[in-house]
Amino acid sequence: MNVGEKRFFVVGLLTLFASAVGFGDGNRNTPEGAAAVGAFGGHRVFADDANATIHNSANLVNLAQPMVQFNATFGYGDSEFSSAFGADKTENPGYFIPGFSVAAPFADGKYAVGFSSYVAYGRSLQWGSSGLLAQLGAPFEGSMTVADLTPNVAMRLNDRFSVGIGADLYYGVVNQKQYMGGMLADITADGEALGWNAAATWNITDRQHLVATYRSPVKIEYEGDLSVTGLPGSDIDADIEYPTIVALAYGVELSDQFRVEMDAEWLEFSQYEMLTLVNPSGALGISTIPQRLKDTWTVGVGAEWDCSECWTVRSGFMYLKNPTPDGTYGPLGPDEDQGVISIGIGYEKGNHLFDVGYAVGLFDGRSVTSSINSPPGKYDFAVNLLSVSYGYKF
Repeated sequence: MNVGEKRFFVVGLLTLFASAVGFGDGNRNTPEGAAAVGAFGGHRVFADDANATIHNSANLVNLAQPMVQFNATFGYGDSEFSSAFGADKTENPGYFIPGFSVAAPFADGKYAVGFSSYVAYGRSLQWGSSGLLAQLGAPFEGSMTVADLTPNVAMRLNDRFSVGIGADLYYGVVNQKQYMGGMLADITADGEALGWNAAATWNITDRQHLVATYRSPVKIEYEGDLSVTGLPGSDIDADIEYPTIVALAYGVELSDQFRVEMDAEWLEFSQYEMLTLVNPSGALGISTIPQRLKDTWTVGVGAEWDCSECWTVRSGFMYLKNPTPDGTYGPLGPDEDQGVISIGIGYEKGNHLFDVGYAVGLFDGRSVTSSINSPPGKYDFAVNLLSVSYGYKF
């Protein structure tokens, strides 16, 4: 492998690690739970189930009784690439994301505890081993999953204020495949990290509410194996930094049946300036590549209408600003500014809760001309999500 081949190989191999914080919303998955997906742009102020452990732990004290909740999100993500060299399209576009939450109030609602297991970050994409991108030497298959186990505790300070705090125990797995000079390179790595989160709810009046949430930045130290056809296997290490996330949400109950919420988030991606890949016993040695990510934000609105004693209808919209500049765009995900619209419905009777939410991404496509991570051309995306949840109150 000559110097030029090695350089392009390193850039391609780093693409998935870079894209770990490079999809349209930093590769975060959709909000956990069908109720949150249905009201996509506003899911913090009126979080009133066990999934509040994730969205706003301060609201756990509002639960009337202990409950468990099971979540499942089914996604369809399709990407297309077109250029002067030809065209390509992803394969196997479907994916599945599970989740689980449990929560319980005690001391007459003075305190509450919650625990959730969910996939905070993740994506899986396959361009095909014989497609155009594979022939051009770009990564043609990649996946990343970062699971979060988060125990939380909440306390009601008085009739107007409640707070929550918890830990985030992350476990991440990364896999990527690409061809270079006829050789198949396969990288698999995993790692752990510890972070924390906090939330506060202020009931300004009986019908107006303000929520603030915080999730700390973390660095996952990935360690794994690199195998290249015709070369000995070797160890490989890389660190990925995930951003600080600060959110502010305002909600108002316009009537006993109708609620509206507005959310805004700030994400500190700019701390992730450089990615270093260490392959001391392999062909790559120590390699670095700039990321140049930008701090970004999201804004959204969500609404809920209790149309009967048992049924609730939801809808929402969110705009997500992309943090990745053209110069470091990678082919392994829908990485552009986007809108998301959603609808949902919930049914609650007795101890049982059922929710369904659907969301669709609004993409214009992205033209890339000078990225060090991907071939030049037009990238187009389509993402559809269906989320279902079942909860049981004890």
